[in-house]
Order: sequence, then C-alpha cells, then structure tokens
Amino acid sequence: MEFLYAAELKKRFTCFGHFYELGLKNGEKVKCRSVLEIVDGTVPQDEPSAISEMIPDVVVIMMNPGSSRPKKAGYADRVIEYPESGKKRRKELVLTQPDNTQYQVMRVAVSKGWSHIRVLNLSDLRDPKSGKFLEKVEALRSVAGGHVHSLFCAERRDECTFSLQRKTNTPILLGWGQDPGLLPLAEPCMERIAAFPTVAVPSAVHPLLNAHPSPMMQKMKLQWLENILLQLVH
Repeated sequence: MEFLYAAELKKRFTCFGHFYELGLKNGEKVKCRSVLEIVDGTVPQDEPSAISEMIPDVVVIMMNPGSSRPKKAGYADRVIEYPESGKKRRKELVLTQPDNTQYQVMRVAVSKGWSHIRVLNLSDLRDPKSGKFLEKVEALRSVAGGHVHSLFCAERRDECTFSLQRKTNTPILLGWGQDPGLLPLAEPCMERIAAFPTVAVPSAVHPLLNAHPSPMMQKMKLQWLENILLQLVH
C-alpha cells in the first residue's frame, strides 16, 4: 500500500475537536477533549459544530487525546460538569492540531474511501505523556465524580450511545495501546461496545489491550496498517 506522509494527509483532511475543562466536585478543573472529528473536503465545514451531529463513516477509540490542542491561540475551554442537563448532541468544535497518531487513522480512511472519522478516547484527559496521564487517572479515582473524564462512564451513556453510531455498522477501530494501567478504562469501554464489530491488532499482554496505531518504527507502522486493512476486507 502507498504510505501517505503527514504533509499530504494535511491537504486531504481537516480536524475539529471539542475541548473543555472538566469541573470536579473538589473544585479542580482538568483540560479535556471529548471528540476529534476528522473530515475530508466532501464534508461541509462552514459550520464546524454541525459535524458533531453527523453520523461518521467509522469510529476509532484510542487512549487519550495526547498532545492534541486547539489551533487558535488563547482558546478558552468551557467548563463542563457531568451529568449535563438536557440531551443536546451538538458540541462546539474548533480547528484542531491532531496528535501524530491520527495520521495513521487518516491512512486507513484513504484506503477505505472514508470521508468522516470520529475519534473517541478511553479518557478525555489531555496529556501527551502516557505515564503522567495514567498517574492522573489514578489520582482522580479518589475524587468524588472523578471518573467522568471517561465517555464510557454511566453518567455519559446518552452521549456515548450517539457518538458510537456509524453509517453502515462499520467495525469500530481500537488502538489504545498495551499498558496494563489502561485496564480499568478499557473494561467499561469493551462492555459498552460488546454488541458491535471491532478490529484491532491484538496484544499479548492482555485480551482487553491492543497495539498502538503509531509505533516509533516505520516498519511497525506499516505492519499495523496492513493488519487493520486486512481485517477490514472481510
């Protein structure tokens, strides 16, 4: 398969994210992103927030938003406390700098002819360093309501149900990595998506873990892509 580099992928796709600050019951606020919408030029973008109400071609679930951030300097995140009142589906989307891992997802989309990819995460917490991220997850367990940074918690069931919809029941792509520290987050996620078809590169570490989409070595990146695309043929 042709391996498209980031410069080419940036010409094809635009990324929009929903960024917010999660307000916790202890008064702490943590920076989060609830969704990343990746779209090509065939998807209308004049009103970006409308994309959050569309049904995508595919849903991808990863670990956390990593280094993803709004492109606009000084963007002020709105504070959200869960559960939110009402059932509104529209989210305020802004132009977003994606994490490098998302380029792998774009490569799959090009191969499959997909125009709209919705990226969800086991946790909304924004932190590019997985070690620090897992420490934060662990610390939040002792905070009342600290678990709602995960879309797969009970309080966010309606939001999750809508977010998981796909146009043609395409398999959900899984790629959150192999750190055993993710198991407490992976378990409720897998319970929530148990009825849906999924594709992932399996991990030898644990059945609920899977290979990260964008390993350091180019050779391993290609192997991940080939493995996923082979599964999507069937």
